[in-house]
Parts: sequence; structure tokens; C-alpha cells
Amino acid sequence: MDITDYLLEEYRIIKKYIDAGDLPGASFSFVTRDEIAFSHYGNKSLIPEKTEIADDTLYDLASLSKVVSTSTMVAKLIEEGLIDFDTKVSSIINRFRYDDVTIRNLIVHTSGLPADDKNYKNCKTPEELWEFTLNVDKTYETNSKVEYSCFNYIILGKIIEHFKGNMEEYANEVLFNKLGTGNIMYNPGKKGRKEDCAPTEVTDIRGVIQGDVHDGKAYILGGIAGNAGVFADIESVSRFAQMMLNNGMNEDNIILNKETTNLFKQSYTEGLNESRTMGGWYFGDPNTSAGNKISKCSLYHTGFSGTSVYIDYERKCAIALLTNAIHPSRETKIKEIRPAFYNDILEYIDNH
Repeated sequence: MDITDYLLEEYRIIKKYIDAGDLPGASFSFVTRDEIAFSHYGNKSLIPEKTEIADDTLYDLASLSKVVSTSTMVAKLIEEGLIDFDTKVSSIINRFRYDDVTIRNLIVHTSGLPADDKNYKNCKTPEELWEFTLNVDKTYETNSKVEYSCFNYIILGKIIEHFKGNMEEYANEVLFNKLGTGNIMYNPGKKGRKEDCAPTEVTDIRGVIQGDVHDGKAYILGGIAGNAGVFADIESVSRFAQMMLNNGMNEDNIILNKETTNLFKQSYTEGLNESRTMGGWYFGDPNTSAGNKISKCSLYHTGFSGTSVYIDYERKCAIALLTNAIHPSRETKIKEIRPAFYNDILEYIDNH
């Protein structure tokens, strides 16, 4: 049995969890530099009714938006010479309070800004949320540790807007259109694609969240933000991963220069508590939900909704798992499922 049969016909670990009721369903893929194999199993929705997943089911990528969309746009700004790793944030955003925080600090989460501040929920408008972000206090010294924070990427989103005006238009220009699927976007509900979306959480305030971003900060920001907001199907995410394996090339489209993709192949947080690289990806970090069989030159990231992508430069392959694990509620076994899924596939690859 080859890897395509193993992944796409047997469904392995994923089928077991879906059949047990631990996930509504899932889309998944195995990617090499030359081929993409993807499939799906189970339902995209359970409430208000059960609906099966389709090939073009759109998933709320949640924080995968950081590494797929925002980091690609930031990389393009670096290619254009508009910023570099050592550019001070305060030189771009005049009201930013901390003169020692650089673009690199935002990218790899060493800025000193907190993991979260739930008081953001008092904000009602994009302007209020941005004002709140500007006034968030540091909780640790810059460069002293890695602390994952959506505030870092909200600020990166504003930096993109500073140079390019409209973040969604720039994402379309440099990434979404070049992937060529038509199934990666912000705000699909506003584009007539609500029914194509796998819904996420069912809440008292928002009801069944479908076609709108789940993340609270990105929702207040209108669904287009540096930290979250991208929706995509499994083919789009797979083509993105293949582009990363191919040094920035997607078929005939150059999305990133080879020199730029090399920035993703090293850690910028040596000696700290986590290994992070360009775009905020985990870099060969053994302490993640990607399991214990990852290579030393690999990228991994997750999204709160239940999404994840693994890119392995040593094995020259990538694996994507897209789920709406928080549908209909946050009671999920996704933290158990991810390492089981990735370990299973990587072990098969190593043994064949």
C-alpha cells in the first residue's frame, strides 16, 4: 500500500475518532513537491443538521491565517525592501509604545506583549480594538522568552495596511489568486459562500458561527486581521504547503523568492523556551502537537478551530489536517488527535 492509499482510503487515525464522535469530520492531505493527494471523511456540520464534507468545504483556518496569509505578506514586504527583521515597530506605527520591539519580535512572538487580555471583549468597533491593542502592557522583557500572542499579528496586519492600504487586496494579489483554487479568502459569508463553510462553535451570543471568523479579535476587526480570518479548502492549504516545499513556486507562479523561503529554515529563538522561525512557525520543535517523529528542519502550526499544517524539508513532504473540532462546542480531543495523526503518517513514511 502506498501513502496515497494509506492516507486517503484507510483514513487511519482520523476515521477512528470521527466514528467515535470526537470530531464532526476532517479533510486531510499528503503533499510532495510534485503531487497532492487529499480527501475527507465525515460531516462538516452537526447543527442545525448533519451535512457531509465536500472537496471544496471551507474551513476557518483560525491562527493558521498567521502563517499562511500574514507571514506571506510580511515576507513580500521584506522582499520589496520596505521592512527587515530589525525594523523598529515604532518607526512605522508612531503610537506604538515600545521602542525596543522589532518586526522580528512580532514574527516570532518575543515582543513582550501578553498571550491575551480578555478585556478586549469590551471593544465594539475595529477602532476600539486597535486602540486597545496599542495600549496593552508588556508582561515580560523583550527577547527574554517566546509567548504566543495574537496582538503581535494584529500589529503585523496594521503594518501591512500601512504599506499596502488594504490587507485583503494585497493577500489576493500576492497569494490567494496565485494559488489558483478560488477557495481561499476572508469573509466567505459576505461573498455568498456561507453554506460552503464548515461551521465552528455554537454560542449563545452568535448562534451557529458559519462563514464568519470565530476568533473574537478578528471578528471585531471585521473578519480581516493579521491574527485570523482566512478560510480555505484542503486543496488551497495543500498548494500553499507545496509552494513552501518548492522554494516559493506554485506551478508557474513565483509567490516567494527562494532566498525568502530560506528565511523559514532556521530558528530565530535559539536558547529560548520554544523554537520559532519566520512567520511564527514552530521550527523543528519537539514539544508540539505534531508528535515525536518530526524532523529537525520542519515547520508546524495549528489553529484553534482544529486546523494544522506540517511541512518537512528533510522528508520533502507536507501533511495538512483541517477540522472544525470546536463544532458544536469547545469540548474536543483535537490535542490528542493531532500527534496520533502525524505520528501515524510519518511512521508509515519512514518504514516504506
